[in-house]
Amino acid sequence: MAVRIRLSRIGRTHRPYYRIVAIDGRCHREGEANEILGSYDPLKSEKNIEVQADRLEAWVKQGALVSEALSKLLKHHGHAVPTAGGTSRSKEGKGPAKKDGKVFAKATRRQVRKHAAKLKGEAKAKLAAEAAAKAAAQPAAEAAAEAPKA
Repeated sequence: MAVRIRLSRIGRTHRPYYRIVAIDGRCHREGEANEILGSYDPLKSEKNIEVQADRLEAWVKQGALVSEALSKLLKHHGHAVPTAGGTSRSKEGKGPAKKDGKVFAKATRRQVRKHAAKLKGEAKAKLAAEAAAKAAAQPAAEAAAEAPKA
């Protein structure tokens, strides 16, 4: 079970109010939470976020991932964002790949197909060149074999 720590909306229309919850990552936004860790009221002008930091830390130590939106919110309001060394699911696979300090952009499907066709064409050309060289070498070898021996 992949546990996520994220926001769950409980406010009415045009009056948003969120709970900070530890919940199974496969559940929908208003699904049943394992534990309520705090609340966030975006309409308040003063301190509008309350978090049980010790419980949040405990969930992260057990392997729960903090959502990207919640981590930004916690940083903005001056709270420490605990990390368990893992990455959030939304960040995986994004951005350029790095190899030996060099940055490589991800190839699109079209680019991959183009590159594969180019390699295929190069392989065909190489095979054709080898066949032509072999064909050119055979008549010389046959002529030498058919020549009368003295």
